[in-house]
Amino acid sequence: MDDPDEAFGPLPFYAAEARAVFELDDRTRARLKRRVRRSLRAGERWTLRMDTAFETVLAACARPRDDDDGIWITPRLAALYRDLHRAGYAHSFEVHAGDRLGAGMVAVLIGRAAMLESMAHWVSHAGNVLVARTLDHLADSGYHFADVQLPTEHTMRLGARLISREQYERRLRDAMRLS
Repeated sequence: MDDPDEAFGPLPFYAAEARAVFELDDRTRARLKRRVRRSLRAGERWTLRMDTAFETVLAACARPRDDDDGIWITPRLAALYRDLHRAGYAHSFEVHAGDRLGAGMVAVLIGRAAMLESMAHWVSHAGNVLVARTLDHLADSGYHFADVQLPTEHTMRLGARLISREQYERRLRDAMRLS
């Protein structure tokens, strides 16, 4: 995370005591699909793509969600995501309805760990479809977990769970070793 008031100092380091993660096992993903089945039915036309709209997704994620909401993807953090994208670590996952972008998320993939950084959506149901399809893609690709950092009511309802910082760091080390 970045602090917009500290644009010229070192990038602050933040590590939550508890991390919100999605497990990528069959049971967790099946439970998520049951919770968002209406979105998935409405989204039969959705296609998951990767890295076809990175700049669009990053720009949308860097905007405040509403008038009194701040931003955490500052211009310098966006520049770091672009650098990571060029190096092959930062990606965008997107769901498209035909040629229309419905939702997108910025993710950092290192080893077998996926850090889902931020998401934006433009079409109803697209965000839920994006989460479900992205988790399926990550599981099918051998990733161990998907980190969403801080819990929200929505991610917890979709099946994210909190793990301790120590457990997260151990799992992250294991996932990095297996790359």
